[in-house]
Amino acid sequence: VKTRAKLQRDYRKVTNIQRDIIQKFTTRLVSENDKIVIEDLVVKNMQMSHVASKGLQRSLFGYFRQVLTYKCEWYGKELILANQHYPSTQRCSQCGY
Repeated sequence: VKTRAKLQRDYRKVTNIQRDIIQKFTTRLVSENDKIVIEDLVVKNMQMSHVASKGLQRSLFGYFRQVLTYKCEWYGKELILANQHYPSTQRCSQCGY
């Protein structure tokens, strides 16, 4: 029982740290950019091994998108969800990068 409680406490600490990092990162991202484009990921459709899927569940992709959407609306910034099949590795037509 003690081990389980300690493990739960440690997972809670990790989750709190992850959420804090996401909050700080999204605030900086929104404050420095007028337009943000992210890939429209469907995490449920990603096929992985049992071990990798547990790590993916803890990665908080959904929470990141939710916070970013909220902050973009709050600060009046544009958030674009790109299709996952969009050829995003092309060069920029203006700067060539």
